[in-house]
Amino acid sequence: MTSRIDSSPTRIGSPIGIAAAEFRRFRGTMPRIALVFVALVPLIYGAIYLAANWDPYGRLANLPVAVVNQDKPATAQGRTVNAGTDFVNKLLAQNEFDWHQVDERTAQRGLADGDYYLVVTVPSTFSTDLVSGQTPDPVRAHIQVRRNDANGFVIGSITNTAQSKIEEAVDQSAVQSYFEVVFDNLSTIKSGLDDAADGSKQLDDGLASAHTASGKIATGAANLASGATDLQTGAKSLSDGLGTAETGADDLSDGLQTMTTKSSDLATGADQVATGTQQLHDKVVPPLTALQKALPQMQKNGTEAGDALNDIADTATGSSASISNDLDHADAELAQLQKQHPELADDPAFQRLSNRVDSASDRAGTIADAAQSNAELISTITTDAQQAGDDLSDSLADSKKNINDLNNGAHDVASGAHALNTAIGSASTGADSLATGVTTAANGASDLYAGATTLSDGADSLKTGTHDLDSALGRLSTGASTLHDQLAAAAKKVPAITPDQQDSAAQVLSSPAKVDMHVDNPATYYGRGLAPMFFSIALWVFGISAFLIIRPVVGRTLAGRANPVARYLGSWLPAGLLATIGGYLAISTVWLFLGLDPVRPLALYGLTALGAVAFSAIAHLLRTALGTPGSALLLVWLILQLASAGGTYPPAVLPRFFSAIHPYMPMSYLIDAFRVTISGGETAHLVQDVIVLASIAVVALALGAWVLIRKQRLSMRDLHPPLA
Repeated sequence: MTSRIDSSPTRIGSPIGIAAAEFRRFRGTMPRIALVFVALVPLIYGAIYLAANWDPYGRLANLPVAVVNQDKPATAQGRTVNAGTDFVNKLLAQNEFDWHQVDERTAQRGLADGDYYLVVTVPSTFSTDLVSGQTPDPVRAHIQVRRNDANGFVIGSITNTAQSKIEEAVDQSAVQSYFEVVFDNLSTIKSGLDDAADGSKQLDDGLASAHTASGKIATGAANLASGATDLQTGAKSLSDGLGTAETGADDLSDGLQTMTTKSSDLATGADQVATGTQQLHDKVVPPLTALQKALPQMQKNGTEAGDALNDIADTATGSSASISNDLDHADAELAQLQKQHPELADDPAFQRLSNRVDSASDRAGTIADAAQSNAELISTITTDAQQAGDDLSDSLADSKKNINDLNNGAHDVASGAHALNTAIGSASTGADSLATGVTTAANGASDLYAGATTLSDGADSLKTGTHDLDSALGRLSTGASTLHDQLAAAAKKVPAITPDQQDSAAQVLSSPAKVDMHVDNPATYYGRGLAPMFFSIALWVFGISAFLIIRPVVGRTLAGRANPVARYLGSWLPAGLLATIGGYLAISTVWLFLGLDPVRPLALYGLTALGAVAFSAIAHLLRTALGTPGSALLLVWLILQLASAGGTYPPAVLPRFFSAIHPYMPMSYLIDAFRVTISGGETAHLVQDVIVLASIAVVALALGAWVLIRKQRLSMRDLHPPLA
């Protein structure tokens, strides 16, 4: 045996031999699993914790953030600015967070309950403040951002990123709104200056037109003077010519005397013609009138005669009630009678009656034919008479009118002849006076016409020039007015500000908006914000380390026969007391030396005791049930809780696995409760957390008692040496 050991390549005393001997001690499945677990602890701790915190900023799109838009549109330079809506749309488009557009009440409630980690509020004066940069008195627009440290202090570092992004979005909206209006003003100013240039052009054109018109006025005035001279010359010629007009007037007087004699003879003949036409009218018109009146009655009588003959023909034959029809019926009845009484055929009276009926029937047909023929003849005659009567009536009317016109015309001619004779006599009386200056007046009138023409031309030129001058001066006035108005309007578009206002405007426009951060239940310090997580870690780590020196269950406990719950509580009580004392020492030390200053100190100490009880009960349960592997399980569970409990980053920005297990981690509720007692928050959250932690403690202790009862039944596995 000794020589075999000595011949081994690795001696017991060497380091390799010692290590190999130690490893050979771990035989069986569980010991080997324990060795593998120990080797994997760095990987488990490092990989899980890093996986949870690898890129929380890359998952900010999952962080619920509320945005409240209370902005009211503003008007600047005639343009409506809706900067609040534009800003919110930019935030939503950036997709930096999980934005929820809600009202103010919903946002504040959600922030208090932890449904939202930030609330971004756009005040009602946002648009008004932004466009104030275009006024002499600009002010900065404000965006309000609110967070609640009761939802986690580390969220503050994320909100700093959000704050810068929000300020950037606000500045973009502000600069865009400002420059849109500025460019509108530049366009308006350009338009005004263009109009002013047009007005000045009109002014220049008007002055040129006025100059041209003034030249036309001068020319027209010269022509008017020349025309006036010609008119004076013509008037002198007219005066000279009037003295020689008497010779022509003697001939006119003789001619008028002869016309007086002839017109008297014409008047006598006209009277004779008028007398004859009157006699013709009196003898012809009355019978024509009587004939015209009788024609309608004659036409009516012819029509009635034709209708009567047609009635006679219808009565004689051609209808069911005619004589011919009656005779036919009578003949048929006689034949029927003869058939019934054959002896009547030889009766002379019956034969005569039959012959007369036949003869009457023939005569009725003859009468009907004659009446029908005569009725058609009369109808033709009546139609022709009607047409002739109509034509004759028109001719009679025309003849009467012509005779009346002839008679009236003859009388008018007679009256006119007498009037002509009287007028010629009157004209003869004044012919001497008229004839005196006719010749001279004609010559003078010719000269006067020439001078008047020249005067008229000059007057026209003067009129045209005056009109052009007036129009040009009107355009000049309009152009000057337009130039004044447009330049004044353009000047108003450029604000006049003082040097102090310039400095203020420069500061506002360089940073037109400010994000105001409001923190509910502020943790103030980084350490104070992380205290809930580290206090929770400390209480959990106590459960891992305490049972390195404290036995979870002693033999007396297993062998006892008292109530198992009481025995189990007795075995757990040392760990629970030490955990509570250790928690109080940690909190008191941090408060005393680091300035923890909790807002609810009594609640903090009570919560610390509850956390110590719950976590030590969990650790005691696992060590009692599993032994040393229970501590390993506590370590793995700690790592999972560090990654998922939300002590650093909110569950919303954690990977999906860790955010999914967050509600099932005991540390999640203790961290949340510590935040409420240290920094402040909703009492309802604290009550909920306390209920959950108390339930965990009760369940862990109850399960421990059940495990104790199970362990009182020994098995072969219990005889194996424990894994130390």
